[in-house]
Amino acid sequence: MTRRGGSTREHAREELRYYGDEAHRWYDWLVERSGGRARFKSRVLPGIAVALVLVLGLTAWAVTPKSGKHEDDDGGFAAAASTSAASASPAGPAMAAASAPAVAPGGPPARPRAQPARTNGPWPTGMSAGNSGQANTFASYRGRPNDVVVMFTARDSWGSITGPWIGDSANHFSSFPGTWVVSVPMFPEPPSGTNVDTWNQQRMAECASGAFDVQFRKFGNWLNRQGRSDSFVRIGWEFNGKWFAWKAANPQQWVQCFRHEALALISVAPRVRIDWTINARTTLPNGGDPFSAYPGDDVVDVIGIDTYDQYPPSYDTGSFNAKCEDGPLLPGPCYVINFAQLHNKLFSVPEWGLVDKGTPAGQAGQAGGDNPFYIQQMARLFRQYRGMLAYEAYFNDSDPRNVNSSLTNPVQQPNGSAAYRSLWSASQ
Repeated sequence: MTRRGGSTREHAREELRYYGDEAHRWYDWLVERSGGRARFKSRVLPGIAVALVLVLGLTAWAVTPKSGKHEDDDGGFAAAASTSAASASPAGPAMAAASAPAVAPGGPPARPRAQPARTNGPWPTGMSAGNSGQANTFASYRGRPNDVVVMFTARDSWGSITGPWIGDSANHFSSFPGTWVVSVPMFPEPPSGTNVDTWNQQRMAECASGAFDVQFRKFGNWLNRQGRSDSFVRIGWEFNGKWFAWKAANPQQWVQCFRHEALALISVAPRVRIDWTINARTTLPNGGDPFSAYPGDDVVDVIGIDTYDQYPPSYDTGSFNAKCEDGPLLPGPCYVINFAQLHNKLFSVPEWGLVDKGTPAGQAGQAGGDNPFYIQQMARLFRQYRGMLAYEAYFNDSDPRNVNSSLTNPVQQPNGSAAYRSLWSASQ
């Protein structure tokens, strides 16, 4: 019997209906073979009743979720037990089956399970940086090396996308001992004065037809020449927001665009690890479910989420857990972890951080500011699910037009900075 997705409880109800129909067919056949209903009831029914009790008992046992396993694990991973830093905090967020998205049936074979970034610590960790000096300063501040560094290609031309600045010198991570995480746009941004929606429609239609495959083969060959063919690559990250030229205004077309570019990249750099990254607490531009733009298990290795302490901020366990578990329209990290479990994928948090109260979010009362509690809860989440965490990276930003999250160089959030340094150095 083919399962059509949904939770384990839904599968159980479906299977019990199926076996009920089978039982009726067998009953009619036995009545006919025994010579009529009266003879069946007096001679055959008692033995059948005993057998039926055994069959139903075994069926119920087989389809009931077992204790100690996530209800929607479906052969994937059990949630890692909280230890150390986690045990000093309240229990981790629940992962309710009701919030679990369905697994699409059929389709091309899934990619083999990817490996997390290499680390000597309890989980792979790093930061976003534009040069080696920033990354080295951050590592020294926290007392722990960077396992990954998250970088962004330029977006002004195909040349700067397929042959970016990354790796052109030691200051640009050519000798970085960890793993690269490269954020790559699906196509260049429009020239100044161009209507962004029109640009999006035109470029996305071209991409969905395979017009940009050659560019992503160039990008894959560039990774190979750099000796970084096993990098994590974030194609079209934060597509569910409205702020990037590659926004998923047409989700079906966006999926085809992603698939074309991912398959082209894999064709020349098969060891690459592709990260499908959503933005937290954000619907699609049309108000729809971001997970409806999932491009498929055959072109994704990691399910990622960029998340910050805003809209709303988290000052206590209840608010953090509620935001973490929310989804699918306004997804949080816990929902993404659940989705990754169902698809037998790793998860990542390529960008996360505090948000200053002087930012637009803060002025609207929607930013946590210098909030060490948020830092503590993120550390707890990473430790609890470290068995399936590909990597996480703090977004250390001092731009007043952005999130103003900087923990060091400069220290804009002193309480958060102290909490982060204590937790990450202790986890070494």
